[in-house]
Amino acid sequence: MKKVITLFPLAIACLVLQAQQTDSVVTSAKKKITFTAGVSFNSGLNYYGRTDSLKSQAFYPFAGITLSNGLYLFSNFIFINNAIATSYGATTIEAGYKFKNKKGNWSGSIFGARFFYNADISLLQSVVKEQAGIRFTNTNKVISVNGGADAKFSNQTDFGAYAGLDHAFRIDPVGKSGVIVITPAAYSYFGTQRFSKTWLQEKKFLIFPAGQQTVTESSSRFSILSYELSCSIIYGIGKMNFIITPAYVLPQNVVTANGSSQKADNLFYSTATMRFDF
Repeated sequence: MKKVITLFPLAIACLVLQAQQTDSVVTSAKKKITFTAGVSFNSGLNYYGRTDSLKSQAFYPFAGITLSNGLYLFSNFIFINNAIATSYGATTIEAGYKFKNKKGNWSGSIFGARFFYNADISLLQSVVKEQAGIRFTNTNKVISVNGGADAKFSNQTDFGAYAGLDHAFRIDPVGKSGVIVITPAAYSYFGTQRFSKTWLQEKKFLIFPAGQQTVTESSSRFSILSYELSCSIIYGIGKMNFIITPAYVLPQNVVTANGSSQKADNLFYSTATMRFDF
């Protein structure tokens, strides 16, 4: 029997957007090739604070390679757990280019991603198939300014953007060679939301009634999707980084399929990651 997880295709787009942004906090010699592998857990799968009745969680091993010239390739293997079942959901592949200026205060990446879904999951027609975007960070002694934009491709194209501020507090050393980095952050997320309205309209021939016809009007609205407060805590030692990030998201401008407003509760969730860089 097929399982219906309607929010899933949108939520993994958020995972991809955020998945590869954290670099190792352990200082090491520059290498020609860096292999990365690990696993992450998301306690509340959501699309900018929007959840469905299944309250799904995500568990996703990942692996990737980064070259010294900035080119990289990463893949996530996503498993979904909810009240119905625990099952494999999708594989994502992200490729891109990381850049940084000579002073090191500007950095970012350009990326493209492709999603491969499990055939046993029944999906909406507008399922996200590809995603492309750019991320950037400007860092100074006081605060880091982050931003980015992306396009999500399905049978239609949706656009998104985000902006945020954070500040990293580094405790070094911890023990003989460990490092702890604590980074409180505040972000705002923006994007298009598509919806349609359908109604019956009277038809006329000259001045005489001639029945009714169904009229459907589609619209798109670019608006703020959510505010999010988080605090990433990273412990790094040797080739290992352990990352835990509690987050509190406040969804904004939640609309139904016909464009009417809908209230959504604020959401607390967390992600945990174990990552190794070789």
